Amino acid sequence: MKYGKRLLIGTLLTISLVNMASPAAAYEYMGWYWHQGYAGYCLDSSIPSGWSTPIAQAANTWNNAGADFYFYTVSCNNKLYYQPFDTTYCAFTYPYADGDEATGDEIFFNSNLAWSTSGASNRYDVRNVATHEFGHWLALYDLDSIFDIQKTMYYAISPGETKKQSLHSDDIAGICYIYP
Repeated sequence: MKYGKRLLIGTLLTISLVNMASPAAAYEYMGWYWHQGYAGYCLDSSIPSGWSTPIAQAANTWNNAGADFYFYTVSCNNKLYYQPFDTTYCAFTYPYADGDEATGDEIFFNSNLAWSTSGASNRYDVRNVATHEFGHWLALYDLDSIFDIQKTMYYAISPGETKKQSLHSDDIAGICYIYP
């Protein structure tokens, strides 16, 4: 009987410690950054006209994070596109860097998927996805731990999801680390 009680207590203690554990890293940094502390972006003509406001809101979400960095709109090569591609990804970002200096980025939204600017339940939300993708422009990697599900940089995005429109404290910690 003593052995059974010890096993039960040991098991409960282990479960408690595992449940209290937190991930080792709150964010993952790619190792490069925008040396000047800002990045301009522009919308390709393929982007639907009704998307400019939610995309600007996504950029401003990061601008208001308290870091020494900001996005602004300008005519440039750092573009956002709306194009069909054969993958299950709703969007992806191509970053360009020279050593530790970010030199450009492009975001591609998959036009083969259904999109919304209002969080419709069966469509991908433009602002939600753009906020996540702008995080890649800031040199933050996707996160894939069960502990990261509520974070903007969590890799999975679902139709109707809007929680990535705002930043988790760990997303803010990441940008503030890169751009103090």
